[in-house]
Order: sequence, then C-alpha cells, then structure tokens
Amino acid sequence: MDDRLSIDTPENILLDADIAGFGTRCIAAILDYLLLLAAMIIIGLLYLQSVPLRDRGETEIIAILVLIQFILIAFYHLFFEFIWNGQTPGKRWVGIRVVQANGLPATVSGILIRNLVRLFDFLPFFYTVGLLSMFATRNTQRFGDLAAKTLVIREQRQVKLKNIREDYTVTYQYIRRTEPIPYYIHIDMLDDQDHRLVIDYLQRRPQLRNNDSLSRLLARQLARKMELTSQDVGSTRPEAFLEHIAYAYEIEQKYPRDQAQDSTPTYEF
Repeated sequence: MDDRLSIDTPENILLDADIAGFGTRCIAAILDYLLLLAAMIIIGLLYLQSVPLRDRGETEIIAILVLIQFILIAFYHLFFEFIWNGQTPGKRWVGIRVVQANGLPATVSGILIRNLVRLFDFLPFFYTVGLLSMFATRNTQRFGDLAAKTLVIREQRQVKLKNIREDYTVTYQYIRRTEPIPYYIHIDMLDDQDHRLVIDYLQRRPQLRNNDSLSRLLARQLARKMELTSQDVGSTRPEAFLEHIAYAYEIEQKYPRDQAQDSTPTYEF
C-alpha cells in the first residue's frame, strides 16, 4: 500500500502528500475519545452537583446525562474540524488533518458529511465498520471519508522565521554577481513570505519535480505583485528572474537602503 498521494494541480504541477496511516489515526482517535470521556465526567459531575437528586427523578437525571453524552459525541469532531480547518485536538497532537481528495482544504459540506456518516462507521461497536473500511481502501479512508470525498494526511509543519535562523544561501545558476540588477526588480513591493518562497525554491530546485512549471508559476505570481508586464521582463528566464529577486534581497541585507546608492552603484530599483 502506497502511503503517498500525488495530486495534479490545475497548473499541471504534481504535489505529494503523505497519507495518515492506520496507527496514526487510531492514536488521534484514542486521544479525542479520552478528552471526550473527561468532558463527559466533568459536565456530568457539575450537573449532578447543581441539581439535587430530590428535586428531579432518577430517570430524568439519567436521561439528561445520556443527552449530554450524545451531544458531546455527535458534535465534538464536527465542531473542532470546522473551526480548526480539518483538525480535532487528537489530530492536531499527532499532526494530521482532513482535506479534500484533491488536496485542497476540507469544505464545510465535506466535514458535515464525514461526521454524519461517523455513526455508521461506529457500528456495531467502536468503529468496527470504519476500521474495516480503512484496511480495505487504498488511502486509508473510512466510509465517512468515501462519502465526503476526503482524506486524512500528515501535516507538514510550517517553520516560522522568528523561531530559527534561516539559511538564505543561494547558488546562482543563471546570473552573475557582477551583473546589475534589472530596473524592474522592485523588492519593496514584496513581503517576507515572497522572499522565503523564492529562497525555498532556489535552494530545493535540484530535488523538485517539474521545476520548470514551478519556476514559471512563482515568477508569474511575483511579477503580478511587482505590477510588471511581459514587455518589462522580456525574454528573461523564470529562474533568472527569481535569482535576480534573491540577489536583490541579498544586496538589501548587506547594504541598508539608505546606503545602497553609495555602496552598490550597479543596484537599481
């Protein structure tokens, strides 16, 4: 069984996602139901303390406790997957997330359908049908996932700039450091995320599949942000365009903007 999913985007770029395995999903489910059990116990005790037994009949109290348990079980996953974009506390803890079968974020309808069918997956007791379905399907999907056309994938942790020292070293393949930066490169119209995207691509391009398509897509996106036209860029290769942006940032870091004119006469904005 292949635990990776290749997703073909509209731009004809293949993206890989790691399918969450049976064991990982079981651990997430156990964590979620332990939290549910704790919530049931706490809410039940609070209710019993607030309502003396002599004021209500024993049958009524039991019925209300069962109703509270049903509401918690029915809406726990639905609530968290909706507000946390496909994650419950258990899924967040182990690093997995519900997404659409095409790799896009789960929709409201998808989350609703997969949680409505959860009751069927639970039959005859504790996910027997759902577990059998996960074993039988290629992408470890229970019936709720099949009905909603969703998958559970391993989430790739995002690295934040403020938490680590980033390596901005780039090996330039299409430009030379002695070349002046083209006049149309305006990095002041880009943000830190754009800078990080360019560096990530240039550092990882030897390992990337379809890097030509990726470079064109990224270059087109940044050109729009810099309000450039095809006449401005001319016949510049997308990778050369991205390397010029990276080199402009490199010069900007070495020479502050107020010193750039005196220190780097070939640098133009």
